[in-house]
Amino acid sequence: MAKAAAQRLDRKNFIVDGSKVKRLKRVLRTSSESEAIRVAVDRALDAEEAIAALERLRKRGTWGKNLAY
Repeated sequence: MAKAAAQRLDRKNFIVDGSKVKRLKRVLRTSSESEAIRVAVDRALDAEEAIAALERLRKRGTWGKNLAY
Protein backbone atom coordinates (compact mmCIF):
# COMPACT_ATOMS: atom_id res chain seq x y z
CA MET A 1 0.00 0.00 0.00
CA ALA A 2 2.95 2.33 0.12
CA LYS A 3 2.38 5.13 -2.38
CA ALA A 4 5.99 6.29 -2.47
CA ALA A 5 9.26 5.04 -1.09
CA ALA A 6 9.97 8.34 0.67
CA GLN A 7 6.91 9.28 2.69
CA ARG A 8 7.01 12.26 4.99
CA LEU A 9 5.89 11.08 8.41
CA ASP A 10 4.70 13.44 11.11
CA ARG A 11 4.21 12.54 14.75
CA LYS A 12 0.55 12.83 15.74
CA ASN A 13 -1.13 12.06 19.04
CA PHE A 14 -4.59 10.51 19.02
CA ILE A 15 -6.82 9.02 21.65
CA VAL A 16 -8.04 5.70 20.27
CA ASP A 17 -9.30 2.38 21.56
CA GLY A 18 -6.08 0.42 22.07
CA SER A 19 -7.76 -2.94 21.63
CA LYS A 20 -9.03 -1.87 18.19
CA VAL A 21 -5.54 -0.77 17.16
CA LYS A 22 -4.13 -4.14 18.27
CA ARG A 23 -6.88 -5.91 16.35
CA LEU A 24 -6.15 -3.74 13.30
CA LYS A 25 -2.46 -4.66 13.53
CA ARG A 26 -3.37 -8.34 13.65
CA VAL A 27 -5.91 -8.13 10.80
CA LEU A 28 -3.56 -6.19 8.52
CA ARG A 29 -0.58 -8.35 9.54
CA THR A 30 1.65 -5.34 10.11
CA SER A 31 4.77 -5.33 12.24
CA SER A 32 3.72 -2.35 14.36
CA GLU A 33 0.63 -0.46 15.45
CA SER A 34 1.93 2.67 13.72
CA GLU A 35 2.25 0.79 10.44
CA ALA A 36 -1.27 -0.60 10.88
CA ILE A 37 -2.66 2.91 11.24
CA ARG A 38 -0.70 4.15 8.21
CA VAL A 39 -2.01 1.24 6.10
CA ALA A 40 -5.58 1.82 7.32
CA VAL A 41 -5.38 5.53 6.46
CA ASP A 42 -4.00 4.71 2.99
CA ARG A 43 -6.80 2.20 2.41
CA ALA A 44 -9.47 4.64 3.56
CA LEU A 45 -8.13 7.31 1.18
CA ASP A 46 -7.96 4.78 -1.68
CA ALA A 47 -11.57 3.76 -0.99
CA GLU A 48 -12.71 7.40 -1.07
CA GLU A 49 -10.96 7.89 -4.42
CA ALA A 50 -12.67 4.77 -5.82
CA ILE A 51 -16.07 5.92 -4.57
CA ALA A 52 -15.54 9.34 -6.17
CA ALA A 53 -14.59 7.69 -9.48
CA LEU A 54 -17.72 5.51 -9.40
CA GLU A 55 -19.83 8.56 -8.60
CA ARG A 56 -18.37 10.36 -11.62
CA LEU A 57 -19.28 7.36 -13.81
CA ARG A 58 -22.79 7.32 -12.41
CA LYS A 59 -23.27 11.04 -13.05
CA ARG A 60 -21.90 10.65 -16.58
CA GLY A 61 -24.56 8.05 -17.22
CA THR A 62 -22.31 5.15 -18.13
CA TRP A 63 -22.65 3.23 -14.87
CA GLY A 64 -25.03 0.29 -14.97
CA LYS A 65 -25.57 0.26 -18.73
CA ASN A 66 -24.71 -2.81 -20.75
CA LEU A 67 -22.13 -1.26 -23.06
CA ALA A 68 -21.39 -4.52 -24.90
CA TYR A 69 -24.51 -4.30 -27.05
